[in-house]
Amino acid sequence: MRIFTAAAATETNTFSPIRTGDANFTDWFPAGQHPDRREMFTAPLAIAREEVARREGWTLIEGLCAGAQPAGIIRRDTWERIRDEILRDLQAAMPADMVLLGLHGAMVADGYPDCEGDLLARIRAIVGPGVAIGGLLDPHCHLTPEMVAHADMLIAYKEYPHFDVFDRAQELWDRTLAVAQGQSRPVASVTDCRMIAFYYTPVEPTKSFVADLRAAEGRPGVLSASLIHGFPWGDVPHYGTKLLVYSEDDAALGGAIAEELSAKLQALRGQTMTALVSVADAVAEALGPVDASAPLVLADFSDNVGAGCPGDTTHLIGALIDAGVTDIAAAFLFDPVAVQLATAAGVGGRLPLRVGGKACSFSGKPMDLEVEVTHLASGAIHDVIVAQFDLGDVAVVKTAGNNHLVLTTKRAQCITPAAFTDFGIDLASKRVLVPKSMQHFYIMFSQASDRIRYVDSPGVATMSLHTLPFRHIDKTIWPFVETN
Repeated sequence: MRIFTAAAATETNTFSPIRTGDANFTDWFPAGQHPDRREMFTAPLAIAREEVARREGWTLIEGLCAGAQPAGIIRRDTWERIRDEILRDLQAAMPADMVLLGLHGAMVADGYPDCEGDLLARIRAIVGPGVAIGGLLDPHCHLTPEMVAHADMLIAYKEYPHFDVFDRAQELWDRTLAVAQGQSRPVASVTDCRMIAFYYTPVEPTKSFVADLRAAEGRPGVLSASLIHGFPWGDVPHYGTKLLVYSEDDAALGGAIAEELSAKLQALRGQTMTALVSVADAVAEALGPVDASAPLVLADFSDNVGAGCPGDTTHLIGALIDAGVTDIAAAFLFDPVAVQLATAAGVGGRLPLRVGGKACSFSGKPMDLEVEVTHLASGAIHDVIVAQFDLGDVAVVKTAGNNHLVLTTKRAQCITPAAFTDFGIDLASKRVLVPKSMQHFYIMFSQASDRIRYVDSPGVATMSLHTLPFRHIDKTIWPFVETN
């Protein structure tokens, strides 16, 4: 058995001003050069290595693995370079019996609204109809007919936050291998739920819906059931939430289950994510009584780098500082110029510093602050176990009121409290924490506090979707209309 594996993954916010070019693909591992560690976007490769190592005479051929932080539209030449290198690697690996891919599902490039569909179609043209192709997806993807047509098995993570990545990669291996060995004939059934939303799986009611997905997979003849959340900030035709069910050569069964699950989900419209609070309400709570047992966590939802945002908006942080809130810690703010100026001043240096508000009209006004530099670091990493986010150079500055801002030269989502403690900030001294994230922070921050609020300030990842200039989506779905 000869298995080929490769990966191409990033999440494209088509409203983000941060273009995605070659330099953004900081995870770039040419054929055979992926390090010996588990990475989220190359989970199928990690599982394939473990499985092939246990089988005498089997061969694993590793192609290019390219991953980038979520950002704006991918340059055409960048996408074609990635795609064509993977295809060359595949050609060199032929003949192959199975292809396993680490994908995202929401990649958009100039001229390519469906990068994954483009890649899968070209892979199918090379390997032909008899080779099994499997792909692992982030549920925040756009499931397109091209993707479904050219893959034998597509499986999305079930959990958000995505703590089940490697479990789903194992499932993908098992299901795709069964196809390659002639033991399975999966048939895909897709139902469009006519909606777009966020689905927080650790809490109800989505927690129970995920249980329904697992229960469906336990029914005779059902191979896999994935909830495709959709990516709210990708302006592409195949937009929205879908149910993807694979049955064992039984389209009627798969279609019925997909429709059944879709009806359950549609009944939960408006209930599947934690309520968002306004900036004004967040400030009011921050000004309220101090809870010595736990800080107030205010997630800067709409400026989440993990959704392609610039990471430099000032709406929430600026409002807190202007209102006189003290003992704040905020991370990460993308501002290379401010880091350069703070670095020049040195630790202990004091200076007037203009922070944030630079990338686009959604970024807000720059904050003009008197600051003291409390920490500097170069080549810093935000280690979140399944990934390591390159922060570049870091400068931590303190304003009046014991407020600390963690500034970076590279964009990164704040996922764990190490975003503060790694850079000398004492969490015990803080009453308000502001992670720029929309959900991946939740697992670790919920261990430090049960006072977590999601703040919907202006930004390119706002859930006030009607404020964004969509041109290509179907606006007859919920919440653009109240009924379908």
